Amino acid sequence: MTLTLIQEIERDQVRAATAKRVVPEFAPGDTVKVLVKVFEGLEQDPKAKKKGAKPAEDKAAAFRLQAYEGVVIARSGAGLNENFTVRKISYGEGVERVFPIYSPYIAEIEVLRRGKVRRAKLYYLRGRRGKAARIFERTDARARRLNAAFKGFKKPKGTPDDLTQIKGLDAELAARLGGLGVIKFEQIANFSDDDIANVDEALSLNGRVEKDDWTGQAQRLLAEATAGEVPAAEADAVAADGDKGKKK
Repeated sequence: MTLTLIQEIERDQVRAATAKRVVPEFAPGDTVKVLVKVFEGLEQDPKAKKKGAKPAEDKAAAFRLQAYEGVVIARSGAGLNENFTVRKISYGEGVERVFPIYSPYIAEIEVLRRGKVRRAKLYYLRGRRGKAARIFERTDARARRLNAAFKGFKKPKGTPDDLTQIKGLDAELAARLGGLGVIKFEQIANFSDDDIANVDEALSLNGRVEKDDWTGQAQRLLAEATAGEVPAAEADAVAADGDKGKKK
């Protein structure tokens, strides 16, 4: 019973992590680029530590994205504790780094090339250099399908809309849509048939986009928002009439 509860908690945490960031399908032998968040300005001044001053908590932490590109040589663990090891050659030396798949410090994982290997652990690459360490690229049907898989939409600029106004779309689904780059009514209103199929498959919605008519609901919400807006010229005219009335 305890093990089942732990698994349920881990499953919820994994679902929350994948709602913010899509984890692509990859395996040992694949070449990936990992974008890691590097936070700056978080360490406290040593002089301030001696004085006992507390760090400013209200100041937003700045971070930059650092790309780490290499070959996946291993995947281990399961559930929330799953991780993968990436190896690259830097200035003639082999460098390896282990990344937790669901770490909040990983902004994105991009698969650049899919390798054709026969082992689950590629530790033998540590003893090879040059052409001997080369991995052939997969060109089979599965590799083509994975390369052509839906990766999401380009996230638009601006403040996100409250997607929970669409019936059948709760806060959790809105967060998962945000992970695909969908944050505005206009995007949902302009969904094509392919977009609907891709979103449905990526989020395992079982046809809910069409059943609940998300596209039609988004179009109506946009129309209501447009009807409620007052044109700038009309607003200026109303303000001017109000000023004249006050002078009289």
